[in-house]
Amino acid sequence: METTKPTRTKEQRQARIVEILSLLHEGGAFEEAKRLFNEEFDGVDVLEITAAERALIQSGLDPAEIQKLCNIHAAVFKGSINEIHHSNEEHGHPGHPVHTLKLENQVLQSLLSDEIESLLEKIEKGDWSYKGRLIDALTDLLQIDKHYARKETLIFSFMEKYGITAPPQVMWGVDDEVREMAKELLAYVKGDNVVFNPIKAQWEELKEEIEEMIFKEEEIMVPMTLDVFSLADWEQIAKDSYEIGFAYIPEPLPWKASPDALLKEEEREPLRQMAIAQAKETTDGIAEGLAQEKQGSTRRSRRYDWEDTPQADQVVFKTGILSVDQLIAIFQTLPVDTTFVDADDRVRFYSEGSNPIFPRTRSVIGREVMNCHPPKSMHMVEEILNDFKADRRDKAEFWIDLRDRKIYIRYFALKDNEGKYMGCLEVSQDITEIQQIEGQKRLLEGITE
Repeated sequence: METTKPTRTKEQRQARIVEILSLLHEGGAFEEAKRLFNEEFDGVDVLEITAAERALIQSGLDPAEIQKLCNIHAAVFKGSINEIHHSNEEHGHPGHPVHTLKLENQVLQSLLSDEIESLLEKIEKGDWSYKGRLIDALTDLLQIDKHYARKETLIFSFMEKYGITAPPQVMWGVDDEVREMAKELLAYVKGDNVVFNPIKAQWEELKEEIEEMIFKEEEIMVPMTLDVFSLADWEQIAKDSYEIGFAYIPEPLPWKASPDALLKEEEREPLRQMAIAQAKETTDGIAEGLAQEKQGSTRRSRRYDWEDTPQADQVVFKTGILSVDQLIAIFQTLPVDTTFVDADDRVRFYSEGSNPIFPRTRSVIGREVMNCHPPKSMHMVEEILNDFKADRRDKAEFWIDLRDRKIYIRYFALKDNEGKYMGCLEVSQDITEIQQIEGQKRLLEGITE
């Protein structure tokens, strides 16, 4: 006999979802939480899940627990998350970032289930002749980095623009764990003393994380972003995706929104603004909890100043905008000395570092570069510049001992988009300490004195 699901207000639904998640965090069984949810709910919206996690943090839950049990949360509601977005079907067209993301996930799932799982089954039976194919498959798996990088660099940026900060932080943390686990598994399989049981244990954990991330991307992130992002946002993401590259699939066709889709977007703009407000409201709580982990640092929405009209003291690049003061600070901080010589062989610029390798003064500006070198090296400079102009080479490099330091000097030919010679960039660097570097020092290992 079918049981009727209880009718609840929005507040009552929210409170009950919080109770079910609290059961898990207090050590309750996953099966019990899943049973309670299935008995009492027909479906749940993505934003209801996020709001419940927010309430847990506000009640004192360590925000790190949200990431730790994120997979379990998703599994409780798996198959019951409602399609709530109101956008048109543009995301189903080839080239749309969502279409590309889902297509990559399909190929990724096939790699996991059809290729790697099949190879592991053969090796488990003792046939290690498949080890080479397994290494190749796990190497292919590392392409997941591009899939995650597009999401983190592009989709997360627009989510943050609209004030949706918590989901990107949680998902990025899991992405990094997947990257590291995949590299560790490949390194182990490549080893000489490899045995099957550790492979199986590492693989099962990695596969579960990847599949859960596929679910989170398609059932949580995508519906939320389709509600919130504009067609112009998606066009920009599609365009910028080519800079990062794609995983498992050929480069997709370029995509632009159709005229009909743009007209429909105008009609649903009020709904999009409501979705933006709702998404921001339900994610701020988690963002605040995560910020507490950073000892009082405050979250702020990213300001896209390149979309504004540039000011008089700003320099506009294809990749962003910098103020003149910022440019000066960058040149002063770079661990290299730079000098620009124009197409007429005259010095037009040099950087001012805190510890210059070769002393320079403003009197050098406008001088012919040959006259800035000792007579014995003038012919070498002239030869390099002539080669640059004749397109016989595009760089030259030297290294010298100056007192007790090793100095690395490079010349680069600068060309415009049509290949016309614009001048020469000289870069000098003290590489004495760099030559002593051994092993590796990772960012996460912290700062050493």
